[in-house]
Amino acid sequence: MLGRLLDGRYQIVRVLGAGGFGHTYIAQDTKRPGKPICVLKHLSFATPDPAILKQARRMFVAEAETLEKLGRHDQIPQLLAYFEEDHEFYLVQEFIEGHPLSDELSGGQTRSQDWVIDYLEDVLKTLEFVHTHGVIHRDLKPENLIRRDRDQKLVLIDFGAVKSIETSITDPHADTTISVPVYTSGYASSEQCLGKPRVTSDLYSLGMIAIQALTGIRPTQLPQDPHTCELRWRNHATVREELAIVLDLLTKFHFAQRYQSATQALEALHQIQEESLFTQAPLSLLDTSRPLGSVERHSPASTLQDSLPKQPRLPHLKIAAIAVGAIAMLGTSMWALTRLPKSAIPVPVLGQTIVEISPDSDLDKISFGERVLGLGANVPLKQEAADQFGAGKFEQAIASLEKARQADGTDPETLIYLNNARIAHEKTYTIAAVVPISTQPRPAAELLRGVAQAQERLNNAGGIDGIKLRVAIATDDNNSDTAQRIAKSLVNAPDVLGVIGHGTSDTTLAGGEIYQASGLVAIAPISSSTDLATLSQSVFRAMPSDKRPAKRLADYTVNQLKKRKVAIFYNSTSKYSTSLKNAFKDALFFGSKGSVDEIDFNTPDFEQTATVEAAIRRGAEVLMLAPDDKFIDRALLVVAANRRRLPMLAGDVMFSPRILNNGDAIAGLTIAVPHYQLEIEKSLFQRQSTDLWGISVNWRTVLAYDATQALITALQQSPTRNGIRTILARPDFVAPGGIRPFSFSTEGDRETKIALMKVTPTRSKTKTQAKQYEFQPIK
Repeated sequence: MLGRLLDGRYQIVRVLGAGGFGHTYIAQDTKRPGKPICVLKHLSFATPDPAILKQARRMFVAEAETLEKLGRHDQIPQLLAYFEEDHEFYLVQEFIEGHPLSDELSGGQTRSQDWVIDYLEDVLKTLEFVHTHGVIHRDLKPENLIRRDRDQKLVLIDFGAVKSIETSITDPHADTTISVPVYTSGYASSEQCLGKPRVTSDLYSLGMIAIQALTGIRPTQLPQDPHTCELRWRNHATVREELAIVLDLLTKFHFAQRYQSATQALEALHQIQEESLFTQAPLSLLDTSRPLGSVERHSPASTLQDSLPKQPRLPHLKIAAIAVGAIAMLGTSMWALTRLPKSAIPVPVLGQTIVEISPDSDLDKISFGERVLGLGANVPLKQEAADQFGAGKFEQAIASLEKARQADGTDPETLIYLNNARIAHEKTYTIAAVVPISTQPRPAAELLRGVAQAQERLNNAGGIDGIKLRVAIATDDNNSDTAQRIAKSLVNAPDVLGVIGHGTSDTTLAGGEIYQASGLVAIAPISSSTDLATLSQSVFRAMPSDKRPAKRLADYTVNQLKKRKVAIFYNSTSKYSTSLKNAFKDALFFGSKGSVDEIDFNTPDFEQTATVEAAIRRGAEVLMLAPDDKFIDRALLVVAANRRRLPMLAGDVMFSPRILNNGDAIAGLTIAVPHYQLEIEKSLFQRQSTDLWGISVNWRTVLAYDATQALITALQQSPTRNGIRTILARPDFVAPGGIRPFSFSTEGDRETKIALMKVTPTRSKTKTQAKQYEFQPIK
């Protein structure tokens, strides 16, 4: 394209970027004096289908007319021209001299509160104009805000309108119900990630950028409250309460609880400025020990009590003016907002001994029942029980937990805490279960059901020689650093005899180094990376190594699909994803001399349609999806872009009910999972699980149950850390699994067969019933 003259006047000078619509170039307008530069956006479709081109043309003209109206605002680039040439579409826009806002926030830089207020006011005025024209930007992020050199104003660029053309165009003869959301992870709200953006979605993104500016932390790295899904950001910045309230109301998890318009948010911001609420409030209303809204910092030598979150100070009464109308928006969420953090309360173990957690640990991520980590729907009732548990009122806690279990019988957190409360004054054996509750609540719940079911069965049978099992739950947020901190805490707790966890290969590897160094055994229910073999002295796996599913998928590709050229999508920063990719690549090559085209999800300019089209042009015959949990959404975008043209394979991370809700595009996807899935449905374990939980369970629950049974079996023979490790490593060790007995290989993984499951349509009960999908085994 470089040097090409388009529409007889626009000459391509250089490539500016690539995206979902095609490419963006810097061009010279050769018909204007001085040949000024401009931005030229190229929208291309890899299809000659006249129906698709007709639909694209209609949408292109409509969107161009919208951009022309928006360009009348001083802080939005003007649309200079739009045209069609050789069945491809082009937009020409004003070039903005300046730098992206991301330059001001790179490298963890933080900005002042005044900077944030100026930023909010500047962009809110632009959004107010945009929204009044019925347009949602949909991709508000630092890279799409340009600090204009001539006046330092922020110019809003790269509207999602152009992207919506491509993501709305599908095969006219295929199911068009698939919606491919346009967003950037971290800056996008939950409803936008689901493909249902609203005006408040732009406000959420605006607030996320402000929080990043104050904290120096990228949005994807900020923790969430496991109870409410709200961001936990305040302890990472010194910010006055009035501004914090505005940011909280911009970034509420549920769109109905946010400001409902840019105008409303602007009014709140102006009230802060006009009433000078950033001056020191009267001390009679406040705690005088520190400035309003500031955050106390603690040295590493702080006590355990000091390391916990502090109770918020009362804000100035004028803050109420900021939140006019907010009470109605908050509704039932007021309980979550007014619930204060708990103080540190020792948990009785083995009579008067205390499980010591190091002061620098993530104490609020570990619980025996004294705090709620976030599963289930009855948070208020469970929190009442947690308060009672933490105060040592175990009989009251038991009554509250029994009520919570009656209200939601599927919640494993409730059952584990209930069992712990029942044995609070007894001698116990203690283990810990580490799962990613806050980031992957569904898989975490599935895993904890297996642990809880094993605990329930053992304790109801009287325990081990009368000693029952107590379980600590920990959430590592699927973050390797957090996993290591939790591992250190568990290693330093002498009563913890073993660990079930972690929830992914990456976090298991991170924590496993610490477990191996200390001799504390961990059994990972579903971690499968081949790298885990290096930790086999202390880290065992209830899941087979990635070599097994990779070989099964490679054999299926060659022997049943009769294909040898595969494009494999993976995350280069994930140990699990890279392990599965490498194992599949090796199996395909050594089995049939097949070839693999490697495509990394973890690239800033990843674009699903262009990537799939390029893979097909390079000769790909099959698509293999090996994402980790972080990039499941991108894997689904690839599925949609494929439009069922090539057969699709996937690793077990894609084996989830949410995958089935993606319409016809997902049909035919083949996933490798442990052979258990073929046996669970009609098993005694399934019947027992249904009686306990009121729902059917899947392979994750079975493997977590098996991992817990392995620890219990070792405890029965030698209830010490060293004894457990020795027992599990014996070649004749056998544990009673949920489906059948099992043992570990010399590398610490489980010997088992792999099944292939294919996404297939269910049989509709009526002709009018919408098409649904399920996983069916390939025989």
